[in-house]
Amino acid sequence: MAGGERIRVFHCDDSEAFTRLVQLWLDDHSGIAYAGAAHSTAEAVAALPAARADVVLLDTMGAPGDAALLEAVRAAAPDARVIIYSAYVGLVGEEAVGPGADAYLAKADDETALVETIRAVAAR
Repeated sequence: MAGGERIRVFHCDDSEAFTRLVQLWLDDHSGIAYAGAAHSTAEAVAALPAARADVVLLDTMGAPGDAALLEAVRAAAPDARVIIYSAYVGLVGEEAVGPGADAYLAKADDETALVETIRAVAAR
């Protein structure tokens, strides 16, 4: 990303309410743009190419350890960084949730941790 550009964040989570909450959080932070949300793998694969996301927040969508979702996201947005953002991160550990992400964050972590993690992976 070039200096001064906003980090485009796309959120994949099966909870529509949670994606709306995260959008509200991110809208309060300069330098971050909410690029959209998907609530299923099919929606994510269809929407990601046009979203031009720099960072994808990826819930396990009820299937921790299943690499298919992460692989589909990587194929649809090959240049995006992926943060596994799931309640399972705190329960079963990072690699058990889904190996190969750029970062892992538990949903129990606060908004500050989310924004810091987004900025850190986008800067890589």
